[in-house]
Amino acid sequence: MCGKAYGPEYADSFCLCGFELVASVSAPGPQPAPQAPPPPPVVLDKPPPGTRCLVLYGADRLPRHFFPLTKDVTSIGRQDPVEGSFPDIDLTEWLDETAARRISRQHALVLHARANDSFMIRPLSGNTGTQLEAEMLPAQQDFFLRPGHRLILGGVARFKFEIS
Repeated sequence: MCGKAYGPEYADSFCLCGFELVASVSAPGPQPAPQAPPPPPVVLDKPPPGTRCLVLYGADRLPRHFFPLTKDVTSIGRQDPVEGSFPDIDLTEWLDETAARRISRQHALVLHARANDSFMIRPLSGNTGTQLEAEMLPAQQDFFLRPGHRLILGGVARFKFEIS
């Protein structure tokens, strides 16, 4: 009761404060509250090996979703039926409402050049900021993507260009 701990050599069944000691398997004293089990790992549908994709990462730095880049032009943004915006990668599904609103409806394009099998990112005019590694990108210019490059859109959506 008082929090005093006794070793195995203490033979009395009462504490000096008068509280009866109960034999237990664990150490005497206050027991910590049981911990909730850790959340189950996020199971992701990984694309087949060799697929080029953008991988969305959460704030915990764990992958949240793989977006395979199978088209020559892939648009990234957020859906808005009223404005007629239907991007190929709609981030409203993967971000909370406040974060999603920091992504432009038509934020960026990922371009695939068949001639040399390369990928580029093109930030669109009026976007809320596109960052490649540590560099802020100007709108309407193309920048090569290499495996491992990190992108941040609108300051909230973190991607990595990967080959699965």
